[in-house]
Amino acid sequence: MLIGVIKETIEHENRVAITPDIAKKLTADGLQIIIEKNAGFSAGYSDEQYILSGAKICDSQQQICATCNVLFKIWAPSNQECSWLENSPLIIADFRRADNFLCRTFRAFALNKIPRISRAQSMDILSSQDNLSGYKAALLAINLSNRCAPLLITSAGTLAPLKILIFGLGVCGLQAAATAKRLGAKVYATDIRAETKEQSLSVGAVFLDSITDFTGYDIIITCAGTFPHAPVIITPAIFDTISESTILIDVSGNIDSSIFSPNLFREHNLPSKIANSASTLFANNIYNFFRLIYDFSAQNFNLDFQDEIISATYIGEKADD
Repeated sequence: MLIGVIKETIEHENRVAITPDIAKKLTADGLQIIIEKNAGFSAGYSDEQYILSGAKICDSQQQICATCNVLFKIWAPSNQECSWLENSPLIIADFRRADNFLCRTFRAFALNKIPRISRAQSMDILSSQDNLSGYKAALLAINLSNRCAPLLITSAGTLAPLKILIFGLGVCGLQAAATAKRLGAKVYATDIRAETKEQSLSVGAVFLDSITDFTGYDIIITCAGTFPHAPVIITPAIFDTISESTILIDVSGNIDSSIFSPNLFREHNLPSKIANSASTLFANNIYNFFRLIYDFSAQNFNLDFQDEIISATYIGEKADD
C-alpha cells in the first residue's frame, strides 16, 4: 500500500498532511510513503527527517498522484491534481473547499465531516485546527493592537485592560476567549446557543445574551460557524457603529465581504500561521482515522459502512476494495 503526500498548492498554506513521526509509524507497519520534495519545509520538517522515518522523496507531484493508492492531503485536490490521479487513489482530506465534481469522480473521506462523538475525537480535524485558530486569533489581535492587554498599575499611571468581544463559542471562540483572558484582557463573548454561557464563564469570559452596542471594544473576533459557510453577523450598518480604532479579526467569514478597513483582517486559515503545531495535530487526526479504515494485518482497506464515522465521511461509490 503506497501513501502519497504532496505539497499543498492553496496560497499561503504551510501545513503538511503527514509528519515524520506519523510517517515512521506507518512505515513500521509495512506501508510505503512517497512525499513530495520540500512538502514539509514550511511546517518545519526537512526531507532528511522524512527519509529517516522511512519515506521516499519525489520531485514530481504528478508522479505521486499517479502512482499512490492513498492520497493524504490538507485540502481536497485541485482540478490539476485530480487530472493526475490515474490510479484512482482513496483521498483523505478536508473537503470544505472542494469543487463539486470531485465528489462524483473519486472515492474519498472528508475529514471535515467527522461526527462529534467521543470515539471520533482523536480524528476530528475541525476541533484540532479550530483550537489553534482561536489561540492564534487572540495572539494576532493583541499583537496588532497598540495597547497592552492586561491591567497594569504602575508608578507612572494605570493602564486599563483591553476589552475584547468574541462572536461564536465553538472550539475556536472558546480558545480565543481563554487565550485572551490568560493574557490579561477583559473578555466578552456571545453565541446564539444559550448552553454556551456556562462554557464562556468557564474560560473567564463575560457572557452576553445579545449585542446591541458595539462601541467600546478594542478588539472584535468573529468565529461563529465555519468558513466558507458561516453566517454574516457584522453588516455594513453594524460596522458603521464600530469605532475606527477597533481591531477586527474575521476568522469564519462573519463580516460582510463588502466591508473594508485597515483594521479589518480576514484570517480564514489561521492554522497555517502555526504550521508546525497544526500539522502535528492534523497528521495525528489523519493517522487515527486511517487506523479505522485500514486493516494493517491484512494490508487492505476495511470499509464498514455501518460504522457511523465511516458512513458520515465517505464520498463516492461504495465499491468493493
